[in-house]
Amino acid sequence: MKRVVIVEDNASVAKYFRYVLEHDGYAVAITESGDEAVRLARDAETVAVLVDISLRATQYEGRYIDGLELSRILKDDESTTRVPVIIATAHVMSGDRERFLLESKADGFLRKPIVDPQEVLSLLSRLTRHS
Repeated sequence: MKRVVIVEDNASVAKYFRYVLEHDGYAVAITESGDEAVRLARDAETVAVLVDISLRATQYEGRYIDGLELSRILKDDESTTRVPVIIATAHVMSGDRERFLLESKADGFLRKPIVDPQEVLSLLSRLTRHS
């Protein structure tokens, strides 16, 4: 089964993403750990990683990181670079989308709150078409 890894520190948002994705047939793994996210991204069943930009307590190799850095780690790692990364945030001003995508090396961007669940599914489908 295709898995999406959700790295999110807000339980309500994580629950919403789980609901949307599981109802579309995806398996979902939710974590706040950068180490676990990278480990799961290396697994062949993982087809995408959805990362909140504003992570507060996420660590990778013993240091605190935000979602932009986690996305760069995933995209720079030879074993996970093929896995699409979608970054998500509620903190968006004019020009932020493009800057966040450039800084994070992510493949996609979602603005929270998500009003239309189809937006998530369409982006995920487009990014995983070749998986």
